[in-house]
Amino acid sequence: MIPLLASIGIFVFTLIIGIPVGICLGITGMIGVYILGAPMEVVAQRMFTGLDSFPLMCIPFFIMAGEIMNKAKITDRIIIFADVLVGRFRGAMAQANVVASMFFGGITGSAAADVAGLGSILIPAMKKNGYPAPFSAAVTAASSLQGPIIPPSILAVIYGATMGESIGALFAAGIPIGIAIGLSDMIIVAFIAAKQKFPRQVIRVTIIEFGKIFGNALVALVMPLIIIGGILLGVFTPTESAAVAVGYAFVVGVFFLKTIKISDIPAILVNSGLTTGVVFLLLASARLYSWILSTNQIPAMISSGILALTSNPIIIILLINIILLMVGCVMDPGAAIIMLAPVLAPLAISAGIHPVQFGLIMIVNLCLGLITPPVGLCLFISANIAKVSIEEVARAVLPFFFLNIVVLLVVSYFQGFVLWVPRLFGFL
Repeated sequence: MIPLLASIGIFVFTLIIGIPVGICLGITGMIGVYILGAPMEVVAQRMFTGLDSFPLMCIPFFIMAGEIMNKAKITDRIIIFADVLVGRFRGAMAQANVVASMFFGGITGSAAADVAGLGSILIPAMKKNGYPAPFSAAVTAASSLQGPIIPPSILAVIYGATMGESIGALFAAGIPIGIAIGLSDMIIVAFIAAKQKFPRQVIRVTIIEFGKIFGNALVALVMPLIIIGGILLGVFTPTESAAVAVGYAFVVGVFFLKTIKISDIPAILVNSGLTTGVVFLLLASARLYSWILSTNQIPAMISSGILALTSNPIIIILLINIILLMVGCVMDPGAAIIMLAPVLAPLAISAGIHPVQFGLIMIVNLCLGLITPPVGLCLFISANIAKVSIEEVARAVLPFFFLNIVVLLVVSYFQGFVLWVPRLFGFL
């Protein structure tokens, strides 16, 4: 227990002084190995083992596909299409923000990329059209949570690789949940827009004009269809689908839209490599620290501690949600999945939760941490773009957060809602 407490103290200290999470976990793991008296070769072995998984190969491909599509400047096409779909509603620009995030999330699989890509365009535009800056930032941050839930989801890949679950089933289960989060955001926007009399955008387009706008957006919307459709229909594996997505994005950007030059490719490769390096360092370090926890028998201690409090499945699931929400506030979701999935999954399964359902419970909980202080990465990005304080954005995002908690409870207690799509396509 003393080595564990020492390692936790070191991790908290390094995190507080501003060291990146991946390096924090690595330093903590190395010190933990030393305190345990294990040979230091264990550090390299555990970190290598953390990345020695074929399904993780799809992560660099999904990152590269998103990088290419961003460079291809498809964001404007998605926003215009979203505007046409919801432009007649009050608070049209905010509603378009949510819908655009739904489409954009199906391309990047990343909440941070969603906030940075769409927010840099939509937040200034919303402010210019009279929307309060904190609200503009809050809508952008809250709607970005669809990115890691709607496939392709990097977090689903990490969970699937960690727990040996079908990534296709996790992708399929994420579709209705991501849509539910988007709809809950739209409900909040509609309520606030009616209360504060936000403007409508009266957009009148002919069938021909709509067809042209849809055609322009289609080049972007086809990519998630290739990824999701290919996996659901059994045409290719998630890793193969990611590689196909890269090829499609390259052809669209270079030959169809002609917004990417051959001279841009080295920068795309470098950026993709840097992002992949950050993600993989985090995963490897988390796997090392997870070994420290397992060696100290922490999974068994947590399970026995919760079961000592209650044997009621409803309360057990509620306690697991509370733990995950608290962890999500301070830790990167990917690292948290590697560290906690093996700890909490057996307890959740004993309470009647399906392993795929638990994967989505973890992902939704940890994504909510992205809009929750003190870390709240998406809050910080959107506040920086909107040029307002993090406190103002945190207050404005509260209504979205609380309604998303309702979605989380549905995911936690209504198994049929989570598993009907995976069952429909034969994954379960």
